[in-house]
Amino acid sequence: MSHSEKRAPTLRRLVLPLFVLLLVSAGCEVNVQPPTSPCTVCAAVQWGDPAGRIDVVFVPDNDYGDLSVAANLSVFLADISNMIDEGFWQSNGLASNLGAFNFWYMTATGDVQPPAGAAICPSVTWPDLTDAAFAETFVMLHTNDLRDCASGNRFTSEPTSFRTVVHEFSHSGFGLPDEYCCDGGYWGVSPILYNTEADCLADPANAAWRDCESFISASGNDWWRSEDSIVDIMSQGGAVVCEYGPADWVVARGVLSGLGLSTADPSVYAPDPWDWP
Repeated sequence: MSHSEKRAPTLRRLVLPLFVLLLVSAGCEVNVQPPTSPCTVCAAVQWGDPAGRIDVVFVPDNDYGDLSVAANLSVFLADISNMIDEGFWQSNGLASNLGAFNFWYMTATGDVQPPAGAAICPSVTWPDLTDAAFAETFVMLHTNDLRDCASGNRFTSEPTSFRTVVHEFSHSGFGLPDEYCCDGGYWGVSPILYNTEADCLADPANAAWRDCESFISASGNDWWRSEDSIVDIMSQGGAVVCEYGPADWVVARGVLSGLGLSTADPSVYAPDPWDWP
């Protein structure tokens, strides 16, 4: 669905004033509160009209229990708060463009289970997402220890996997491919990943950092990465949230610019770290 086709949902809205933005920039922690009125899709942090933002919806795994029980909901909301604060906002590129993102949560639960057969990605059962059809991407939080994956505009994450949530969001929200070898999700995206060395070497869009190196995926395909010497959020795991590489940000900036909002480039690119707050 294009942004021009989106419609503002009939939901409780929480439009945060400028002073809250300043507090967040100063390092104030996110604290998502229970809704004040019934909702199937509730606002966690909403900067503006969904028609001009990237809307991220958190979906609970059924291990959280019945969310009509206040104690269960409190645990889920605490996990969402941490994921936003310690995940999304620990990425300089995302934090530099806070106003481009809205965060929501659902009360209907899904289920994340270990992979079936020889698959590497978990088996996921999603609840009815009709009420959240306005959103660009969905993340199901689960507490079982599994490798997480993105498929289309949906992905999974454990509630303390702060780097994972940024990495998988970057697949579903920005369309970024994996850049590690050898069992990720790969597709040709200029100026990041190419099918041939010639394409990588000939693309003027990657001239500023070009270091074309190849790897063979598990399926046997040869891929060429333009920023091979750069370790970034899409290329390597780690305990902390890594930043975007310059190639990644070209694609991410294009998505953000398509919202019709002014965008800010990161002040820190991978492999440099960014300590926030």
